[in-house]
Amino acid sequence: MLEKKASQGEQNNLSEVTPDSEELTAPTQQDHKILIEQIEDAQMKTEILMKMDAIEDIRTTSGDGKQERIKQWAQKLGKHPRTITRMLSKADIEGLAAIAKTKRADAGKRRGKKQWQPSIEYWVDFIEKTYRDGNKNSRRMNRNQVYNQVKGHAELELGLKESEYPSHVFVYQVLAPLVEKKKVRHPGQGSRIVIKTTAGELVVERSNQVWQIDHTRLDTLLVDENLELAGSLYITVVIDSYSGCAMGFYLGFEAAGSHEVALALRHAILAKQYPPDYQIQHEWMEGGLPEYIVTDRAKEFRSGHLRRIAMDLNIQLRLRAYPQQGGLIESLFDKANKEVLSMLPGYKGSNVQKRPLDAEKYACITYEEFERILTRYFVDHYNQHLYPRVKNQTRIQRWWAGLIGKQPKLLEERALDICLMKTVPRCVQAYGCVQFECLIYSATWLQKFEGQQVTLRYNPSNIVTLLVYSVEKNNQASVFLGTVKARDLDEERLSLKEWKAIKQKIRSGGKAIDQSSILSERLALNEFAQEKIKTLKQRRASEQKRINRKLNQSKVIELFPEGKETTVILEKQTDATELSHQSAINLVSEPKQQCAKPSQSIVYDWNQIIEENW
Repeated sequence: MLEKKASQGEQNNLSEVTPDSEELTAPTQQDHKILIEQIEDAQMKTEILMKMDAIEDIRTTSGDGKQERIKQWAQKLGKHPRTITRMLSKADIEGLAAIAKTKRADAGKRRGKKQWQPSIEYWVDFIEKTYRDGNKNSRRMNRNQVYNQVKGHAELELGLKESEYPSHVFVYQVLAPLVEKKKVRHPGQGSRIVIKTTAGELVVERSNQVWQIDHTRLDTLLVDENLELAGSLYITVVIDSYSGCAMGFYLGFEAAGSHEVALALRHAILAKQYPPDYQIQHEWMEGGLPEYIVTDRAKEFRSGHLRRIAMDLNIQLRLRAYPQQGGLIESLFDKANKEVLSMLPGYKGSNVQKRPLDAEKYACITYEEFERILTRYFVDHYNQHLYPRVKNQTRIQRWWAGLIGKQPKLLEERALDICLMKTVPRCVQAYGCVQFECLIYSATWLQKFEGQQVTLRYNPSNIVTLLVYSVEKNNQASVFLGTVKARDLDEERLSLKEWKAIKQKIRSGGKAIDQSSILSERLALNEFAQEKIKTLKQRRASEQKRINRKLNQSKVIELFPEGKETTVILEKQTDATELSHQSAINLVSEPKQQCAKPSQSIVYDWNQIIEENW
C-alpha cells in the first residue's frame, strides 16, 4: 500500500516538474556535441551519455509506461528510481548541462553534522592529534583505534550520544591523507565452521567442542624490575572455535614448548579469578573441558607430554591439514598486535624493514604490568566484542548459548597438576629435606619419607613452592603427598629463569675476584709432587740393581745334570749367537749304543745378562 502511494506521489511530482514531451525543447545535435567534447574522462563521458539517453527515453514515454521506464533505467544505471526522478527534474530546470556536473560544490572539504558537539573543527583536530601521538615513541595506532578513542572520549568524558559525535566514516575520511592504503580483506569461509585435519574434517557445532592452541612471539619489548631490557615475550593462546572466545593463555620469556602449552591449557580449563588491581569489569568465566584440540604440526604439539595429558583428560588431539585452517587464532594474534601491543611503548613491530630503531629506548613495561594489560584486553574487550559471523551476539554470549547443558564441564585444580608442572625425581634427605636447583626445600611431614624416592612437580614461573608426589610404581598413578617451600627464600614469587640469572650473577661475581694466589699454589703443589715421584722412581731403579748384584750367589746352572759327567765352565762372556752355536755342537755328539745324551753342560753368568737386558 505504501509502495503504491509512493509511486503515485512520484508520478504527481514528476507531472509537476516535467512538462509534456511536446512542450520540451530537445537539445540539438550541436548541443550534444559541444557538451560531450567538454568531458575528457572516457568513463565519465559514457555515464553522462547513458544519463542523456535515459532522460530522452523517459521524456518520450507517456502515460503509465513512464514509471516503468524510470525503474528500468534506474536498474540499468545502478541508481534508485527517486534519483532518476530528481535527475529528470534537474534536467528540465537547468538543462542537460546540469547532468555533466559530477562534483559537489563543497567537494574536497570535510563535511560533518551541525549537531556534533563541540564542533567539527574540534573533532578534526582531536582525530589528527590522536593519530599522530599514537604513532610516536615506537607506538602504532590504526584508524579503528583512533575511532575507539573518539567514541570513548565522546561518551565517557563528554557524555555525548551516538549522533552527537563523528562516525567512523568521518574519522576514516580525516585520516585518509595520513594513512597508507590497506590490503584487501579476506571474506572468510561463511557461516559453517569446518576444520580440516589430518584425520578428517571436524564440523564445529557447539562450544567447547574444538579448541585451538598456538603461540607466537610478541613484538613489544619489556624490562625487568631494575628497568633493564628483558626482551620480548612468547604467548600461547587457547581459543574456542565455535564462539571465538579466548579461553586462556600463558606468557613466558622462553620459547614455547610442551610445558607452556600445558600451562595455557590448564589456565583455559579452570575458572579464573583476578584481584582488584587488574581492574577487570567482567568475570572470565569461560572454561571447561574440550572434546578436541587442534594444533599445527610443531614438535611441542606432538610431544609425549601433551599426549599423556590428553589421554588423562580424555581429549582427542588433531593436527591441521593446512596452515590456513588456523586463521581463527592467527586473527586473534593480529587483533592483539594492532589493538594492544602497537599502543604500548617499546613496540618494535613485526615488519623488520619498518621496525623503529629506537624501540629499546622506550621500553618501560614490566612483565606484571603487561600480563594485567593483556588479561583485561581478553576479558573486557576481545570476548565482549561482537562475534563476526553473528552480528547480534558477542563472543561470550555465543559461547554460553553453544554450551551443552548450559554449563561447562569443570575440573578440580588438583586433577590438572599434570598440566601444571614439570617433574623431577629426588631422594628425601635427612630432616625431611629435598634439593632442587641448589635450593633446599623442607617440611616436617616429609621426615617420614627419609631415604625414599619422590617426584617433585614445579611451575617454572614460580619455584618458591613445589608439589611432592609419590613415585609411580606398577602402572599405579602417583599420589599427592603435600607441598614444600624453599628454606632460604623470602620472596613470594620467583621464576626459574630469574633464579638461574641470580646464580649466574653470583658465579660471575665470584670469577671477578682475584684468585691468582690459589692457582699459583695449585701449580706449585702439582709440580712438587711430580718431581718427588720422578726422583722416587729413579731411586727405586738404582736400588733394585744393587740388590740384584748382592743376591747373585750362584753362577752355575746345570743343564741336563748327570752324576758322573764332567762340568765345563765358560769363564768368558759369550754372546747369544755363540752360546746358541756352541750349545748345538755340545748337544750333538756321537751317540752311544744305548742312547744319545749330551756329554757337557753350559754355564754362563745370568746376572750379567739381566743387567744388559738380554
